[in-house]
Amino acid sequence: MKLRTEILPDEEEEIIIRAKKRDDKIRQIELSLENILGLEGDMILEIDNTEYYVPKKDILFFETSNGKVSAHTDSNMYYTDHKLYELEAMLPNYFMRVSKSCILNVLRINSISRNLAGASRVTFYDSDKAVYVSRSYYKPLKERIYNLRFSTD
Repeated sequence: MKLRTEILPDEEEEIIIRAKKRDDKIRQIELSLENILGLEGDMILEIDNTEYYVPKKDILFFETSNGKVSAHTDSNMYYTDHKLYELEAMLPNYFMRVSKSCILNVLRINSISRNLAGASRVTFYDSDKAVYVSRSYYKPLKERIYNLRFSTD
């Protein structure tokens, strides 16, 4: 990877990241830049044919049900035309797929009730909403939580 800065005094500032694929490293760079620049990163979501601009950080989770993808915040449920695999590629690294039908915001997790026999229940700060994490995603989720919240590297 190389880093290059071009000074163009008469043009609008723009940051372009060129990569072969959007992996965890690229997502971390994007998130860091969003934080440094104060970019909230809104998503366009819908309720009854009305578009809402919702900050990504306010979204608790995305889930698919009956062929529709919904985005949940503390108080609302919105819809998006994106598929979960598309959302995985476009969301910051603090979102993570935790089952076949759910992507959640790791930074908003309040608790995980582990169930060795099946899916573990996740609750969120300031919300009564909950989702379930498939057994195969439990350990990667715990690692992501640690890396995002407690790691100093």
